[in-house]
Amino acid sequence: MILAAGRGTRLGALGETTPKILVELDGEPLLARQIRYLKDGGVERIVLNTHHLSDQIAAFVAAHPQAADVDVVFEPTLLGTAGGVRNALPLLGGAPFVVLYGDVLIDEAPAAVFATHASSRALATVTVYATGDVEGKGAVELAPDGTVRAFREKALERSDKETLVNAGLYVLDPALVAELPEGAELDFGHDVFPAALRAGTRIAAHRLADAVIDIGTPSALSHARASAGDAAH
Repeated sequence: MILAAGRGTRLGALGETTPKILVELDGEPLLARQIRYLKDGGVERIVLNTHHLSDQIAAFVAAHPQAADVDVVFEPTLLGTAGGVRNALPLLGGAPFVVLYGDVLIDEAPAAVFATHASSRALATVTVYATGDVEGKGAVELAPDGTVRAFREKALERSDKETLVNAGLYVLDPALVAELPEGAELDFGHDVFPAALRAGTRIAAHRLADAVIDIGTPSALSHARASAGDAAH
């Protein structure tokens, strides 16, 4: 599932007229890249939630040649990252599934995260990476066995030492999401994962080798566009 319902307020004027998932990167809308990333990684069916400027996203999906098997779920009211997944759960099947934040660029294949999840016996596996730029990100604390011990959601500023942060790519067991109340606004990092840990639920971590690019702000988008241009050359 691709999370794409946000208003894109951090993008300023651009986010008022263009859904964040449709901003252009290396000559194509971000959503085209995310669909290709998941399908190249072995994901056969994709669910996409929408809210802000949803008609633009629906029109793109209807016209895109690789989006024939993409289901669009409109949220009249924003439900948050976890609430949006709970709302779309009937379309996600009974097996573990991947959740990708629509505004992050990740290179590592989803299959590697699925492998970690399969061997972990956990109800959720979160991807993490090390960075000193922790402003606006959720920090993740690991136990010695590599499982998640704690989340500190967006409570940190820039640090002199590297910290593990939430990369915005999960593999989830449907049982974890099915327990959430329908129609409630819930966030994974702020609400669901901390509550699951308090209840003794096992959450695994998959560490990415490379940092993740978040295109949610104008400066981050400029950086991503420059990086994509460098890669093209």
